[in-house]
Amino acid sequence: MSQSRSEGKKRHILLKIMMLLVILLCLAGAAGYTAVTYFKVTGITYEGTDRYTDEELTAYIFGDVSNINSLRLGYDLKHDYRKVSIPFIETYEMEIEYPDKVHVVLYEKSIVAYVIYKENYMYFDKDGIVVETSAEQVSDVPLIDGLKFDSIVLYNPLPIKDESVFNTILDLSQNLRKYEIAVDKIHFNDDLSIVLYIGNVRVKFGKGDKLSEKLHELKQMEAELAGLSGVLDMENYSEGTEFITFKRDKQ
Repeated sequence: MSQSRSEGKKRHILLKIMMLLVILLCLAGAAGYTAVTYFKVTGITYEGTDRYTDEELTAYIFGDVSNINSLRLGYDLKHDYRKVSIPFIETYEMEIEYPDKVHVVLYEKSIVAYVIYKENYMYFDKDGIVVETSAEQVSDVPLIDGLKFDSIVLYNPLPIKDESVFNTILDLSQNLRKYEIAVDKIHFNDDLSIVLYIGNVRVKFGKGDKLSEKLHELKQMEAELAGLSGVLDMENYSEGTEFITFKRDKQ
């Protein structure tokens, strides 16, 4: 009789344990389902660059957007997350807006101009450091032509003997943006005098003095130069003088 009662108690305890396990499994399943669905990222926003579309940035940073989970991403960011390399982007930061939003702030590399070397575009910063090499041509920075190089190494300075050239390039780049002047290229002659190529017009600027004043004056003449072909000589320009000449190309 006592043995039968003992076996009954064991079965009762075993049944309770099994019921508890089933409940725990259901709770775990519900928690897992909630984690997968409630914390699934449905919106990603970006700021800091216009070089890429949102879709391109998502492909670079996240890959398959359908599998992004904010909980998992938050864990990764605190532990072993490795940022991906994106051309022309120095770094980026992510902010998770739980449960389902992510905001990404990108910081572009500081690029002032580029040169062409062995059919590649070599982009450099204000100090002349080559910060990016690409088969892609970026339209909002000027091409520098005429400087000669034996070799160019990524993350190293451009091998130019006269480093004052970089200050001239930076000054030109900043003022071209300031006055919204689009140039096809900036050419340096052997004596480091400058020629700007704008369509079929070559603008002789001299050796880099009074660049801001010259570009301001050039902006005023921009409409008059449209459709012309020839050489605009501004080498001896100074404010308040008429030392500007234009020589048309022979037809």
